[in-house]
Amino acid sequence: MADTSVGNRVLNGGTYEYPDKLQSIPFASYMKITRFEYNEGLKRARENGMQGVGSALGNPNVTKIRNAVAGTAKFTFGNFNSGSGDAEAFEKEVVQVAKSQNKIEGNRNTKPKTIKNQRDAIKEVKAGDFSNIEFPIKLQDGTEVKNAEELAEIKNKAHESKDAKSTVYFLPMPNEFSYEYGANWDNKFRLGTMARILDSGAAVGQMLATGVVSGVVDAGGQLISSAGGEFLSGAGAGTGLDLSSTLGAAFKGATNPLGSTDSLNTKNLLGLAGLAPNENAITMFSSISERKFNLSFEFFARDELEAKEIDDIINGFKTGMHPTTTTKGTGGVLGFPDIFMLEPWFNETSEDGAVTQGGIAHPMMPRSKLCALTGLSVNTTPSNNFVTTKDGNIPIQTVNMSFLETTALTQSDLQTGKF
Repeated sequence: MADTSVGNRVLNGGTYEYPDKLQSIPFASYMKITRFEYNEGLKRARENGMQGVGSALGNPNVTKIRNAVAGTAKFTFGNFNSGSGDAEAFEKEVVQVAKSQNKIEGNRNTKPKTIKNQRDAIKEVKAGDFSNIEFPIKLQDGTEVKNAEELAEIKNKAHESKDAKSTVYFLPMPNEFSYEYGANWDNKFRLGTMARILDSGAAVGQMLATGVVSGVVDAGGQLISSAGGEFLSGAGAGTGLDLSSTLGAAFKGATNPLGSTDSLNTKNLLGLAGLAPNENAITMFSSISERKFNLSFEFFARDELEAKEIDDIINGFKTGMHPTTTTKGTGGVLGFPDIFMLEPWFNETSEDGAVTQGGIAHPMMPRSKLCALTGLSVNTTPSNNFVTTKDGNIPIQTVNMSFLETTALTQSDLQTGKF
């Protein structure tokens, strides 16, 4: 169980687990979901042998280029939070405590002294000296700190997680866990009569003859061939009349006086004879669909500590699916949200009942490539009745999450890993 005092919303390098001691249950199957800072996820994908453009972006040389672009964007449009570590957030919070306990007040004579007192108090807490803070205090996440020693411990853990780029969540296997693969064969190529060339070279002469007939009919829905048209044009040159257009219009008027007749093309002529063109179509492969995973979890807190752990887990996913930006949210660009890896996990157990430390990848279940969290819904009233404990915790919650793989699978993936 991770420390829940600070940083449940940011990547802190910790491990969260529900229910408590899930990893020690013999033969248990459950989900291991790892949340990565975006760039760290690309790096890990490459290290783990995943194929595709996602892992290619994790190439050290490509990473240098991407970092250079990101650095320019940050300079131009404003820096943004990385989404990892909360040392800065902790410092801001204790500074605010120092300010609130050392308010600037008084008249012209006494006010300067209160200003100095506040400045001194801020310097002290920034230096890690919490001896002059009045305890207990309550942090923004609800943690009650009773003394300076506890606050110092929280600060140390916050700094330890400053450069963390991942967090791991162990959750029970969803009641329903299905996965599917989709291949798109929607590129339809119609060869038509050209297919006869592929079948027999002798068909070329027949196709040329067909082309001549088609040309005569098409050039003239007016029944005037190219050669005939030139003759009539020449004949009319001395009179100043366009005989080709005149005769063509006359024929059209005679055969289609009401304008209700379709054009007399090759396809329609074949139809009159009870024939239809053979498309000779072949359907070809176009792409693979990225897999989607819909996971539903039921949380039932048995005590206050477990309720806090559940709240931390939900907050972690909630925060991870959103982009990063400047502290005030006004940056010109957004940093990509965190990305996730889904791995069914298994507690391998010996004959004497000893569980393998840390568990192993499930031998029968596929894992995912890097995924984006595209949807999250939390139901705090699954029993159609809103209930809280005396501490305000919600004992029963259901969470539905939708994940989408960021790159499609290929045979290379399936040959190198269990997907």
